[in-house]
Amino acid sequence: MLNAKLPLAVCIALTLTMGGCTTLKGKKNTDEQITNNNQSQQDEKNKQATDAEAAALAEQERLKAEADALRANANSSDDNYNGSGKSLAALLATRIVNFDYDSAELSSDDLNTLQAHAQYLKANPQAQVLLAGHADERGTREYNMALGERRANAVQAFFSSNGVKSSQLDTVSYGKEKPINEGHDESAWAENRRVEIGYQRGEPR
Repeated sequence: MLNAKLPLAVCIALTLTMGGCTTLKGKKNTDEQITNNNQSQQDEKNKQATDAEAAALAEQERLKAEADALRANANSSDDNYNGSGKSLAALLATRIVNFDYDSAELSSDDLNTLQAHAQYLKANPQAQVLLAGHADERGTREYNMALGERRANAVQAFFSSNGVKSSQLDTVSYGKEKPINEGHDESAWAENRRVEIGYQRGEPR
């Protein structure tokens, strides 16, 4: 009787062992899948961070190239500063930089003005400016706050790439809350899409 039950017991034990192996194998596969998914998510995050850093570096290089081009064509005379036809004093008196619709790219028309302020700030390290970004009335409040911030940051990046210390620069965005032209047409909107360069200390005389 004992001998008859022995093979049955062996079969049950083998069945349980094989079942346990199958369960362990399934768990192992699930763990590997979770690990692979986590790795894929981490790889995607790393790629996004790398792409964002590359874009920021590319923008810095673009601004630096524009600044270098201006310096290459510069005329040291105050009567024709940087070939703009304006004196240095006139350029420094200009405190507004305008932007195209829905854009935070610096216009070539304003580069001489920005270069003049950058040179002044670099030569006067005690001077400090607040770069205030603005937008026109179109779009939501939240969108225009972000757009104003991007515009202020673009001017800040230009100054930084031209040797101005970060301690001399501060930014703020007012979005569409502070228009300088209350009109509701393209000419008014063009005036309101701007960054104002406000000297907090060491203003040019």
